[in-house]
Amino acid sequence: MSIVPWKTEYKKKYTTQSKFFMPEHSKFLGETQRVWVCVLKISDLSGARRRADRPRVVVKALSKRPGLELDRWVKTSRRAKRMRVVNVVYEAMPQPAQLGGRDNPFIKPAQKTEVDAAMKQLRQQLRCDGYTVNGDMTVWHLYIIELTPLLRDSGNSSGYLYVGQTSQPLEDRIRQHREGHHNLKGQRLHSLACHKRFLRPRLDLLPSQFNQTFYCQEDALTAEADLRLAMEADGFVVEGGTEKLGVRRQELGIDSNEGDV
Repeated sequence: MSIVPWKTEYKKKYTTQSKFFMPEHSKFLGETQRVWVCVLKISDLSGARRRADRPRVVVKALSKRPGLELDRWVKTSRRAKRMRVVNVVYEAMPQPAQLGGRDNPFIKPAQKTEVDAAMKQLRQQLRCDGYTVNGDMTVWHLYIIELTPLLRDSGNSSGYLYVGQTSQPLEDRIRQHREGHHNLKGQRLHSLACHKRFLRPRLDLLPSQFNQTFYCQEDALTAEADLRLAMEADGFVVEGGTEKLGVRRQELGIDSNEGDV
């Protein structure tokens, strides 16, 4: 029986592909891999920094051991070039003996969950320290708004204020309070007390230690509570700054009844 030419070609192609792909698939099935949590410095050509003395970085789990192997990868890898990696930020990485550090790598896939958690935690730590992580330029600032006096104020207080923190431009956040903005779902984007008694912004009242940039919301919320306590200590009646207020009063040994409106 004669063989049809196209069937011969099909059989040849199918057999060749099978021989090529099957061993490759079998090679990676169940394979384990050592990985290290690495912090890579990205070229400033990629964009601005949040803080001038902290570079743009990415956090990656790589199969390259920190040291000569990782340094060589940065200089020669096409992937590193595509990512615009220019160096390794060793001082921001786990210490050699720590999990994910040079002498204590993670094992994938068994520890994939732990790897993801470690990278998430490190990214947050770096953000709080001012690094620009994965291109995120978010920063926070504090603000003060003066409110119309309370009727029950006998004139003994220095004034009535609202304090807050925001990652938006200050003018936009203050406008939300003044105009009583809501989001598309109808949820309030303003403080009721601040909107009702809004008088004017008072950024001039910000003490110098609070007139700065904060690089993560956790720090901004703590500073917001401390700002309220500082203004109350100066004789003001204060709204806002409540999210971490109880914790800060406890940590600072301040009676929870002090300064209450």
